[in-house]
Amino acid sequence: MLSGKCRRDETGSGTAIGMAIMFVPLMLVIVSLSMLTGSARIEQALQSTANRLARSAALCCHYTDSAEAVVHAGLAAESAAASNRIHCNNDVVADSTTIFTDVEGNDVPIISDPLLSDQRAPVPPGGSVHVIVTCRVPPEVLGGVGLPGVNVSRTAVGTASIDPFRARSGG
Repeated sequence: MLSGKCRRDETGSGTAIGMAIMFVPLMLVIVSLSMLTGSARIEQALQSTANRLARSAALCCHYTDSAEAVVHAGLAAESAAASNRIHCNNDVVADSTTIFTDVEGNDVPIISDPLLSDQRAPVPPGGSVHVIVTCRVPPEVLGGVGLPGVNVSRTAVGTASIDPFRARSGG
């Protein structure tokens, strides 16, 4: 007969096995949370960029083609900035869109052909400008984990109203 003193002590072995079993699900939860926070950070940065560029386009110029050039220059500067922590797999400047609408909601054309300079469209007073920025985010940026085959695209729309009295002259 074996007495209780001769048995090997197995106290605490259930804890070690439980921790080994729970390690993988806990790591998956941590990686998922990291990806979600990275995605939210990128969306917030894109939204603030789109809003800032829409305000710039609404305030800067008298013609739509000049305002679109300001938006493209702002996007190029934003994507080239060393402080920008958003890295896109696409050309953000080429994939962005600037849309001007007048008071009735009709689109105002952007004519950027230098041969048609007499047909340049003025920025519509009282209308609005919409800047649409699209970024295809590499999966490595989302939480530092590269999941192959994951193609994440984020789009932000910035809208700004154009001053209805901008066409008034001071004299």
